[in-house]
Amino acid sequence: MTFEDKYEPQTVAELIFADKAAQATCQRYATGKPYKPLMLWGPPGTAKTTTARVIVRERYHAAGYDGAIEEFNGADLKPADFKKLLNVANMLQFACGEALLLINEFDEIAEQDQPKFRSWMDDYKWINLVVTTNEQPGVQGVKQKIMGPLQSLFERVELAPPSLKDCLPRAQAIVQQEGFTVSTQDLQVLLSTFTGDIRDMLPLLEEGIEQLRQGTPPQPPKPSLQVVSSKPSK
Repeated sequence: MTFEDKYEPQTVAELIFADKAAQATCQRYATGKPYKPLMLWGPPGTAKTTTARVIVRERYHAAGYDGAIEEFNGADLKPADFKKLLNVANMLQFACGEALLLINEFDEIAEQDQPKFRSWMDDYKWINLVVTTNEQPGVQGVKQKIMGPLQSLFERVELAPPSLKDCLPRAQAIVQQEGFTVSTQDLQVLLSTFTGDIRDMLPLLEEGIEQLRQGTPPQPPKPSLQVVSSKPSK
């Protein structure tokens, strides 16, 4: 098992949020029956897909269902595929009492197919969706790939890039689980190159824990070497 797999969040409590309101909404979706489909949006690296999986997994767990998460990608969905979504939803409804589907890159559903998908959602309101997008739905002055009437069907939650301070409690818990105790100051040194992309945190922690195993105090990550061409610029 890789370090990333070992510490992939399984509950909302293990996720990292920059905003308490977003955390509360995700917790509500994970533990209570949603009243609207959920759209998680924000830039890459804010753990949208991971958060969506946690929400689905927690709801499955509450229903006593241990099946795989049914996950789709908007770029692959055409009107001919909508029946497949319905079939999977029917299976989940029978297996765990709730149809909960995850669609990543929701904005990649073709513009001409979005009205059809909205109509599909209206026809099957019993199907609960959690979708993710790198777009900024509903933000004024930003060109929208997802049409307004489709956006309006969702509760939209922004997952903003977390700060280093936001990451420290989760980082400390992981280090302790590996059998070490380090100060907050040492953790800040270890994660000093963190820039808000949650995908970067675990590799930095893994490197630091290896240093601790070797008896070396946490050191700032070494900068990656850049290869500079010797050819003169034109």
